[in-house]
Amino acid sequence: MSVSSYLDERLNFNQEAHLSRFDRYNPSQEKLFFREEATEVFLFFSSFGVLTMRYVAVCGSPLLKFNNHQNVVRSLEIEGINFTCGLLHSEDMQFDSESPENHEKVLVKIRAFSSNYRDKSIILRAATNLPDQNFYAFGSDFVAEVLTVGSKVDGLQPGDRVINNNQYPDSGVAGLLPGVPTNHSSKELQVFHQAKLLKIPDSISDEMAAGFSIGAQTAYSMLRKLDVRPGENILVTAAKSNTSLFVINALKHRGVNVYATSTSRKFEDKLLAMGVKQLIQVDPNQEDWSHIPELMQIYRETGGIHCIVDPFFDLHIGKLLPILRRGEGGRYVTCGLYDQYSTYTGHDFKYHGMALKDVMLFAMMNNVQLIGNCVGKTADLQQAVNDCDRGKFTVAVDSIFSGNQIEEFVDRTYKSRDRFGKVIFKY
Repeated sequence: MSVSSYLDERLNFNQEAHLSRFDRYNPSQEKLFFREEATEVFLFFSSFGVLTMRYVAVCGSPLLKFNNHQNVVRSLEIEGINFTCGLLHSEDMQFDSESPENHEKVLVKIRAFSSNYRDKSIILRAATNLPDQNFYAFGSDFVAEVLTVGSKVDGLQPGDRVINNNQYPDSGVAGLLPGVPTNHSSKELQVFHQAKLLKIPDSISDEMAAGFSIGAQTAYSMLRKLDVRPGENILVTAAKSNTSLFVINALKHRGVNVYATSTSRKFEDKLLAMGVKQLIQVDPNQEDWSHIPELMQIYRETGGIHCIVDPFFDLHIGKLLPILRRGEGGRYVTCGLYDQYSTYTGHDFKYHGMALKDVMLFAMMNNVQLIGNCVGKTADLQQAVNDCDRGKFTVAVDSIFSGNQIEEFVDRTYKSRDRFGKVIFKY
């Protein structure tokens, strides 16, 4: 299976379904159409009055000419792909809490949101496939305020603050899709099944909560599967990636020795302050990292790393596997791949490291465990929230944007090499 086919399957994002979920602006009728799953909700642009619901979206070029003083549209570029992105406005959506189909659903108002690495491929696919007079709202993490609840909703009430619950592979509710609740978290008003939301305490700020769920749920799930024990030696790859920062923060109070790799020492002081014992600088084009002097010394002193946590298996598994503890006890877990968008940019990705056959032979002959992970369980997210509430876990927040700062938000999220942590857009 190709990378693009794998991602299509994971995102349930085939071309027909993808295009059906675009929002479409019709200038002749001044309507905005939004299609979500099997329900089509009609929203209206108007030349008069104030439109209150907001989106941050990849835009079709005709929207650049849309004459509405409330909308802010900017020309952007990511990975050589030029596109337009806007803060758009429409009328509020309606929610009937008494309707049988809404009995277990919740209307929320997004207070702040963020985008993740997974969203980059979605944005680039929209940018390269977006039909004229359409837009695609993006984002996957959010913090929201509950506005209205259905009659059978239990444990949530108006005024509560909630974050997305991405439980996978089973949502826990028959017929309800598992995983990330939305690929459109910038859409200011949304309706979710109550199982897709998790209430948070006042101690967690909006800025932290808006970038919390996917990273925290993934990190806690991986550490649960690794069964990390006090005194063990843990290596975290791609140290300044958001997922790795979540993992490092989650390891801080577990009594383990944390080592990390990065292509730069730029954030060494911050990583050491977070609990990393040693940062090892690596060359991404080198085929074998097990002979790097610092890693060789760690192997000699420890007898091998107990666990490797890797957000990008296609960058690291073939270079780092030999430093795992052999015999029994060595565990490797990964939650993703780097090469998610080369199909849209035309920039070929080159793998470096051991061939797949050699990776599997090494794992078998040395009794090391290779573990895959996709997001996590509700219990993982709840544990992260509880730890955060007790001061044992935090989210690295790089910066916060709002208002007309669309270009700044996108550029900081996906283009700034000096970013350290989550980038938040706050309504």
